[in-house]
Amino acid sequence: MKLSFSTLACVDWDLAKIAGLAAEWGYDGVELRVAGEGQVSPDLSSTERKKVRDLFSRHHLVIPCLAAYTRFAFPEPELRQENIKALKQVIDLAHDLEAPYVRTFGANPDRPVDHDNLTSWIAQALVAVDDYATSRGVRVLLETHDLLSTGAEVQQVFARTGPITAGVLWDVKHSLRKGESVTETLEQLGALVYHVHLKDWLVVPGLNQDRLVLVGAGELPLATIIGSLRSMGYKGYLSLEWEKYWHPEIEDSYIAIYQYRQQMKLQRINHA
Repeated sequence: MKLSFSTLACVDWDLAKIAGLAAEWGYDGVELRVAGEGQVSPDLSSTERKKVRDLFSRHHLVIPCLAAYTRFAFPEPELRQENIKALKQVIDLAHDLEAPYVRTFGANPDRPVDHDNLTSWIAQALVAVDDYATSRGVRVLLETHDLLSTGAEVQQVFARTGPITAGVLWDVKHSLRKGESVTETLEQLGALVYHVHLKDWLVVPGLNQDRLVLVGAGELPLATIIGSLRSMGYKGYLSLEWEKYWHPEIEDSYIAIYQYRQQMKLQRINHA
């Protein structure tokens, strides 16, 4: 298994700083957000894309995943088509940056819909982009998130797609907080898991939300997760998703990213 971190942690950091720290601290790669305020976007020119690719190559780093923000749980067909088009643009960017995976969301937390329609619309979208992604050497990953946070819920989408190359990005916190154990999630998803997001938290009485803490300081069963992934032969990335952009009050990202690497050394996750 390899280590990366998401640039969700890197508020106001440029790519040179991100790549330099990742290399200095022994990371294998960096997961890049594709958002209006992110470090990369489909608007990059071919020259700019080459500069990004060359920067990470010079530091001997991989870009394992681009994090898109596309969603498909819209009753309006035109909105689903807009998101399919946007996802294809990120797939093109991933191809040019030599990133093997593109993350997509499925559901919209602010647009609750009938569950049967929800899974059907997401399945249709995954099928619609699958051949295109394959032709570009990229795999689309549906994240366990929002109304589809558990392995059992995500599996319902793939039951509708038939055989496709798309897979799953397992955000461990979401499935655990939904009440599904590590074992249950992996029994449902198994070989569909190609990328993993890790973060730790505490359930603090009196707060209206979980408090994010440094990995190893909270309720994340890290040893169980790593042991379970090892037993199923997982060879992908364990990517720190330090949500500094959404939660500016949490520990400084500089500390969190360094601490994650040190914590994973204790778990015998070595630099590849």
